[in-house]
Amino acid sequence: MVVMRKGQMRAAIRTRAIRACAIAAAVTLLIPVSSCRTPAGKPALPVVKAPAVSVSVQTWSGEGLSGRLLSTEHFDIISTLRDEPFEAALPGFLEAAYRRYAEIIPDDPESRGFSPRGDPRSGPRRVKPVVRRLTTYIFGTRWEWQRFARRRFSSRYEVYARIVSGGFAEGTTSVSFHRSRSSTLATLAHEGWHQYVAASVPGPMPAWLDEGFACYHEAVDFAGAEPRFTPQHNTFRINSLRDALQADRLLPLSEIIDTNAGDIITHGHAGIAQVYYAQVWALVTFLKHGDEGRYAAGLQLMLNHIADGSFHVRSGAARLTGNDGAAESAAHSVFRTYFSRSVEEITEPYREHLIRIADFRGGDASTSQ
Repeated sequence: MVVMRKGQMRAAIRTRAIRACAIAAAVTLLIPVSSCRTPAGKPALPVVKAPAVSVSVQTWSGEGLSGRLLSTEHFDIISTLRDEPFEAALPGFLEAAYRRYAEIIPDDPESRGFSPRGDPRSGPRRVKPVVRRLTTYIFGTRWEWQRFARRRFSSRYEVYARIVSGGFAEGTTSVSFHRSRSSTLATLAHEGWHQYVAASVPGPMPAWLDEGFACYHEAVDFAGAEPRFTPQHNTFRINSLRDALQADRLLPLSEIIDTNAGDIITHGHAGIAQVYYAQVWALVTFLKHGDEGRYAAGLQLMLNHIADGSFHVRSGAARLTGNDGAAESAAHSVFRTYFSRSVEEITEPYREHLIRIADFRGGDASTSQ
C-alpha cells in the first residue's frame, strides 16, 4: 500500500501568502438535446443561464492589453473573452455566486455580531470590516493572462506561471484565463469565494475550511432560471477521490487539518494538489451534510466565530485548554473544540464518507495518522 504519511505532505507544500488553483471541469451545464451538434458536426457550446443584473460596460486597457470592464453591484469584471454570449452571462453568474457565499457567511457585518457601540456586555468592540468590491480578471488566452500576471504580480510570477489551468486570487482580486465554459465557471466560482472571504471576513480561517468551501462552489446546474450550486455533485473532485482511493494515495486527515493558512500545493506536485482539494471539499461536505448532520452545528458555530471576528481569540483559548495535556497541534485543538471529537476519532467516519461519495468498492483504502 502506498499511502501519503506524516511529513510527506508538508514536504510537498511551500508556505506562500497566495492561493493558486488549477481546476478542471466541475460544472454541470444545461446542453439542449436539440442542439448538441452544430451543422458542421461540432459539439455545441454549453448553454449558460444567468439572471439579468444591472451592468455598466466600459472599455479597459492595461499592461498592453485591451478588453471590457463590466461593473455590477459587487464585481468589477475585466474581460478579454472572445465568446460574447458567455461573457454576457458572467455578471449574473458571479452575482448568483455572491449570494450563495453570503448564505454561508453573511456580508452584512451587523448580522454577524459586530458591536459598533462597544457594548460592555458583549466584550471588546470588534473592528467592523469594510466590504470591498471584488475585482475579477478573466483573460481569453493563457498568453494574455501570463503577460498581465508577469507585470502586475512580478514578485510571485514564478509560482503563478506554473498554473496550467485556472487562476489565482490575491485578496479581493482574482486573475484567471479561459479554456472552456465549464472550467472557467468552476474557476471563477472557486476564486470568487476567496475574494468574498478577503472582502468580508475580519480575520483568517483554517486553510482546509477556506479551500473546502471554495471547492464547494465549483459544481453548478443551469437547468433552471438561474444557476443552482450543487456542492455534493462535484464530479471532478469525486473523480479525483476515486483515483486516490484506487491508488491508495489519500492524504492523512491529520496533515490536511494541520496545513497552515496560506499554504499552497506547489507546481511540482500537481497530483497531490488534486487529492488535497478533493479531500478538503469532501471534508466540508462531510461536516455540513454527512453523518446525519452530527457536525453541522459545530461547523456553523465555527463559521459564526470566523465571521464575527472572535475565531482568533477562541482558537488561542482552545490551545490553552488542550486535550488533558496530550501532544496536540493548535489546529487539532481547534478542530476538537468545535466538533467534540479529535481528528483521530473522526478519521474513520470521514474515510467512510469518502468511500461512499466516490462509490468506491476496491477494498481497504485507509488514511494513515
